[in-house]
Amino acid sequence: MSRRRNARAEREHLRDTRREQLAVLLSRAERGVISRAEAALLRAAVEAEIGEGDRYRREAGGQQAAVRREQQRVAAGEQALVEAEQRAEAAEQALAEQRRAGAQQ
Repeated sequence: MSRRRNARAEREHLRDTRREQLAVLLSRAERGVISRAEAALLRAAVEAEIGEGDRYRREAGGQQAAVRREQQRVAAGEQALVEAEQRAEAAEQALAEQRRAGAQQ
């Protein structure tokens, strides 16, 4: 397994563990039987979830910006192809006209 896959698996495991912990702590808080130590764990887990969510939103924003840049590059390339095809067609027509004019002389 690659290093990247191991890191992802570890992050997923930590996230799953944290979410299980959140479910238990929220259930205890809902019943009013949460201790101060558990309240601190709840806060830490919620802050970690918020931080992770913020990080993923930033990453998604960066990926969306990269996709927009690539779309612009593709559009510019397609436009360049259209323009090149138009120039080639105009050149072919001009050449055909020259040949006709030369043939008539």
